Amino acid sequence: MPKWLLVDDSPDEAKAFSAGLSSGDRIAVEYISAADACAALGEANFSAAGVLMDVDLSNELGRQQTGPGMSQDIRVAQHKQTIPSFPVVRFSLRDKIIENIGRDSSSDDIFDLKIEKDGLSNETLREAARHKLIGVQQVYEILEQSHADLLSIVGLSADAWTRWGSSSFQSDFELGDRTYLRAGPLVRMLVHPGLLIDEAFLAFRLGIDRDESAGWSDLIEALAEYAYRGAAGGCFVRWWARGIEEWWQDKLGSDAPLAGCDISRRVETLSQTFGNLVALNMPKGSLGARPWRYCLLTKEQRDEVIPVDPARAIKVRPRSPMPSWLDPLYASLGVALQNRDDPRLDKDDMKRLQLYARSSDAAGAA
Repeated sequence: MPKWLLVDDSPDEAKAFSAGLSSGDRIAVEYISAADACAALGEANFSAAGVLMDVDLSNELGRQQTGPGMSQDIRVAQHKQTIPSFPVVRFSLRDKIIENIGRDSSSDDIFDLKIEKDGLSNETLREAARHKLIGVQQVYEILEQSHADLLSIVGLSADAWTRWGSSSFQSDFELGDRTYLRAGPLVRMLVHPGLLIDEAFLAFRLGIDRDESAGWSDLIEALAEYAYRGAAGGCFVRWWARGIEEWWQDKLGSDAPLAGCDISRRVETLSQTFGNLVALNMPKGSLGARPWRYCLLTKEQRDEVIPVDPARAIKVRPRSPMPSWLDPLYASLGVALQNRDDPRLDKDDMKRLQLYARSSDAAGAA
């Protein structure tokens, strides 16, 4: 079985992470020093199932390297086809990322995934990380097959792709003339909400508290037709976002789009067909009653998905241009006020929503 290589400057720590992420014949991870990785790369003798790259390699003896710098060297060699194609994943502690990269997004496109070391002593988080690594490896393996066209990769018919997919995504995918360039859009589609959504998103877009709803599994079963069945679908459990919206109107017969319904109406409509559903309560500090996006700041800081109503949330400017097939970014008012110095936050939105919140509180008090 091909091994993942963990490039790090702290051998003992790296070996512990490698052992923790390895799991029988599912995935094997092995530590390699930055010097050895650099030498193998220079000799065009570098091959792996994938590479986990620390951002800070300053403790390494000899020639100093940075994780993003070495990752860029790997991509150049893959572009020249002097080494095989394989995924490159940023793998570092959160404080090291802030210290070495901060808000600089210039290295983002080098990496297929970004996984933080923080919390990986927890087996649940380790298993989630394994799923991501195995999934992105599967994407690369499928792309290496000469007959792999977009529709077979995403598991849709031409008609379904026309309804649920994106011509812009297809253009981005087909522009790639190397495996890693074609993998980039596919992995982003799997990881970031847009064309696909995960179970947490599915629940709050339907207005349901899935943890409190005994009927949630029945509802999930009814949506099987709209589940993602393409490459790495076993590792990334997702649903086609536009498919769910289509189901809402065509199968449930709603006369209003799902996004335009508030939580009470969503639950009322669903309850005509499904039982034992509990309505979602919007988290404190997240205004509105039409949850559709998520709070980016909470995801960044606590790796927690908090739903937001876009009409009652603050727009967040991305650090680098985002493709149109990914959802725009938002933050809840409560979390934004705690991070008001973040330059990505739309200050006009913040002022507007503060006024709205004050007027709502005053009306409630009256």
